[in-house]
Amino acid sequence: RLGGNIELQRRLPIGLSTVALKDRIAGLSAGRALVRDVGGGMTLATIAETEPFDDYNAERARIYLVGFGSIVLIVVGGLLFFVVTIGRRIGETRRTVEAIIDGDMTRRVPVDRSGGEFAQQAMAFNRMLDRISELMASISNVSNDIAHDLRSPLAGLRSRLALSLRRAETEAQREDLEVAIAMSDALLEMFAAMLRIAEVEGGDRRAAFATLDLAALADEIATMMQPVVADSGRTLVVDAAAPAVLVGDRQLLGQMLVNLIENAVRHTPVGTQMAIKVGTTATVATLVMTDTGPGIPADQRKLALRRFGRLDASRHDSGQGLGLALVEAIVRLHRGTIALEDAAPGLRVVVTLPMR
Repeated sequence: RLGGNIELQRRLPIGLSTVALKDRIAGLSAGRALVRDVGGGMTLATIAETEPFDDYNAERARIYLVGFGSIVLIVVGGLLFFVVTIGRRIGETRRTVEAIIDGDMTRRVPVDRSGGEFAQQAMAFNRMLDRISELMASISNVSNDIAHDLRSPLAGLRSRLALSLRRAETEAQREDLEVAIAMSDALLEMFAAMLRIAEVEGGDRRAAFATLDLAALADEIATMMQPVVADSGRTLVVDAAAPAVLVGDRQLLGQMLVNLIENAVRHTPVGTQMAIKVGTTATVATLVMTDTGPGIPADQRKLALRRFGRLDASRHDSGQGLGLALVEAIVRLHRGTIALEDAAPGLRVVVTLPMR
């Protein structure tokens, strides 16, 4: 080498060729070389750099990585924000719906003060709930007002009938007055049951829930009802040895048990065997009431749980058709479930209550 400012690690071919980082030319990453033969066995090599700056490929890869990485981060962040926002809105709506199902008709979806479509959606949903609440309150008030307004005159009528019974002069008059008094008592019981159901469905009793043992309560109620069951010519056994501790209203759950026993006594023939069994799993307590009576056909079991739900077979029996409706209201107040099943023979009532 006679001169120049580059050191070549290999002999370049005559003409144009490409040089790269592997040629280890100081200050050069990539370029083009022009080699000419100048005679005497000597060549002249001229090399021009083709990259605008050193390590162009590495810088380009870095730019791509930063650019596309930023785009990916923005997209992922936007998706996460969207998921969190939607999840929070759905959670607020779900909690509102669950509270309304539990009887709190005043619960509403929170409205975001920042506005937007979600706030508009929440406001529309709340207006719908306001309207539904007003309609339900109107219906409830009508039935409650009727029950309240009629109870007083009915109670007065019964008192007058009882007074007339004491003054009756003939046996026929006494019999007619006793029938009228019994009918008045049935009406008063019906109105009392209607008001009781309305009270339970209101959900206010949940504030007074306390810890209790359902098994001990079942044994206590069954012992109290044994004379009534025995006088009716039926039998009742209880299997509630293991504790079933839950949170609930002791008075209402006791009313539930009384209604189940009375319902079985009223709608089964003499000689029917009845049984109450209380059991538990990890999360729920189960109360099962069975009898060996005629049972309820599958297509009429929903009707039996409705208010004034009178089955064809019990049209001429005593009662107002509110016993199982009150039981269903009490179970729903405790966030439980009730199912009527075939005991083969007879009816099986399965009540499931959460243990919390």
